[in-house]
Amino acid sequence: MTPVLIITRPEPDGARFAALVQEAVAVEVILSPLMAIVPIDAECSADEVIFTSTNGVAQAARLGLHGGRAWCVGDRTTETARAAGFDAVSAQGTVEDLLAMILAAGPTGDLAHIRGKEVRGDLAARLRAAGVQCRDVIAYEQRAVSLTDQAKSHIQGAEPTIVPLFSPRTAGLLVEQVTIGAGTVILAMSPAVAKAVPRKDVHVIAEPTGEAMLAATIAQCRMLSGN
Repeated sequence: MTPVLIITRPEPDGARFAALVQEAVAVEVILSPLMAIVPIDAECSADEVIFTSTNGVAQAARLGLHGGRAWCVGDRTTETARAAGFDAVSAQGTVEDLLAMILAAGPTGDLAHIRGKEVRGDLAARLRAAGVQCRDVIAYEQRAVSLTDQAKSHIQGAEPTIVPLFSPRTAGLLVEQVTIGAGTVILAMSPAVAKAVPRKDVHVIAEPTGEAMLAATIAQCRMLSGN
């Protein structure tokens, strides 16, 4: 039986992730974002920028930023920043890895973390506490939206269904809207994400990166389909 993959990530990252999975394994995909990225008024004139998501890169372009050093949390965000004209470097991991990389480099200019309203890690404040000039530029909000009826039906059902969850907020929004059925496998980006789901059988992936989530999702699809 071909499993169903429910993607709750905002666009365009959700569709991109789904396409990468479908390149590797046969799976039915339902795109049902739990958040929408909504730009808000902001200004930024920093010497260097920090990106912890591709959404930040998109908003930087909207704010008129097209070059200079960009400190990025992972490889996908780095690729997106380079395509937008930034001299981007990757921490190849988590916000903690990004913090360590910036502190080790010791930048002397003004930094700005271009981010959404909802964020974890308090990166800018921790950099300031360590003597690095950095401010938050809140350029968008992650507005909650409802699951589609089709997504709800599969998540509540008994047929093989896979739901990768990338953040504690997304996990919280999911469990507010639907009761997770016996056939649904939850893949959590981190223990903090798993904690937001009231089930003991949540699968926490090997490491909190997009690459690890992609690998875990493909492996779960193959296992459920018998391939």
